[in-house]
Amino acid sequence: MSKLSFFLRRFHSLIALIPLGIFVFVHFMLNSSIFLGNEAYMNMVNFMKHAPFVIVLELVLIAIPLIFHGLYGIYIVYLAKNNALQYKYYRNVAFYLQRITSLIMLAFLVWHVYTLRIAGGGTEDVYGILISTLQNPVGFILYVVGIVASIYHLTNGIFTFCITWGICVGDRAQKFFATCAILLFVVMSIWAVGILLALAAA
Repeated sequence: MSKLSFFLRRFHSLIALIPLGIFVFVHFMLNSSIFLGNEAYMNMVNFMKHAPFVIVLELVLIAIPLIFHGLYGIYIVYLAKNNALQYKYYRNVAFYLQRITSLIMLAFLVWHVYTLRIAGGGTEDVYGILISTLQNPVGFILYVVGIVASIYHLTNGIFTFCITWGICVGDRAQKFFATCAILLFVVMSIWAVGILLALAAA
């Protein structure tokens, strides 16, 4: 592996957690306001609309890192040798699922952004467009698939980040972190579906 390839892979891993991973957790917390009722959710939406420098922050902290992570991730998928059907041990299957979920997540994000920001004519009626989409059974299923795939990609990515950066070393530590990643995936998936159900019922 060349020095450039080593650097790019490390940078690709780093921005997946900082800032993109942090953004996902913040996004979850903000959308959880729907559990407090429609008014609380609308207050959150309006706050985000009028927050200072929100466009700059979205561009610098989300859009640019996400584009790099996505494009370089596609390159990694292209190079990957997937043999999960031949060697069905956990880490090999997880490696394969990480690549598959990256493609699902990328397609979902393009659709999500297009639906809310482009086809919807900007951010003025994000709430209405989102509710309408989730009240459509097909739209709801697509959101569940896209978000659950994204959560798996994030939580498994946190585990591989810990290995890549030497945070968990040795079989015992890796088994512990792998278990934590699975539990986090389950909790976040249930949480996400709960948010979607609450929004669809709004």
